[in-house]
Amino acid sequence: SGSAEAFDYYHRVKRGWDRGLGYHFVIGNGNGTRNGLIEVGHRWMYQIEGAHAGQAEYNQHGIGICLVGDFDDDYPTREQLESLVSLIRELQRVCHIPSENVVMHRHIKTTDCPGRNFPYYEVLTQLLQ
Repeated sequence: SGSAEAFDYYHRVKRGWDRGLGYHFVIGNGNGTRNGLIEVGHRWMYQIEGAHAGQAEYNQHGIGICLVGDFDDDYPTREQLESLVSLIRELQRVCHIPSENVVMHRHIKTTDCPGRNFPYYEVLTQLLQ
């Protein structure tokens, strides 16, 4: 559960990150904010590097998108996936991002994130249509 505001608080207060929310975008699941709602973080609005990847190159040059949920135990909602594909398509258009550069956290760092139930190849297939 959560929202951009809740994650910002956690990142500032619990993690001690002076720039707060590490992601550029947060997509809600209905538990903390509306299901499928795309929240735009201040890092995107002010073009500040992210703190989402755990690797400097990806934090500096990547765009961090958080889907609220634990996708080891659950699945993203249909609304989250629709919003994700729509957001990525727009970012690809505006920022000229090729589909091969759309990666998951676990592609660049040793982590299970976003979880075994995240339908990465389904998302990529939709992006290529």
